[in-house]
Amino acid sequence: MLFMKRSILLGAVLFSLLLTAAFTGVGWADAISPSQEQEFLDARVALEAARKAEGEKFAPSYIKQAEDFLKIAGSARSIPDAEGFSRASRLARAYAELGKASAELNADVEVLAATQETLLKAKAEIDRLKK
Repeated sequence: MLFMKRSILLGAVLFSLLLTAAFTGVGWADAISPSQEQEFLDARVALEAARKAEGEKFAPSYIKQAEDFLKIAGSARSIPDAEGFSRASRLARAYAELGKASAELNADVEVLAATQETLLKAKAEIDRLKK
């Protein structure tokens, strides 16, 4: 009885997925163009640049989002879903660039905080010597 209910539920889910694919055009999707492939490659390059800027340390959520969208783009490539592939590639690049910018900003904040601390120590030393 339980097996029969699961089989019916699985069939209904598969049918709804096929119906959704048919109405959204996934079944008849266009091939992925060279410019869309370039968007994907640009997103991967942007992610590597964000990692080099210590994005995983300073902006891990943005790096994770970029990685997730690259995975989605890879899945869309295998369908092929050109629109989904392109959208996921652009989002991956945007999150990677946001991660890089955030990492660079946070690294600068760390440097500024260290500089501020050094300045305060120097000022304290000057004040001590004046007395």
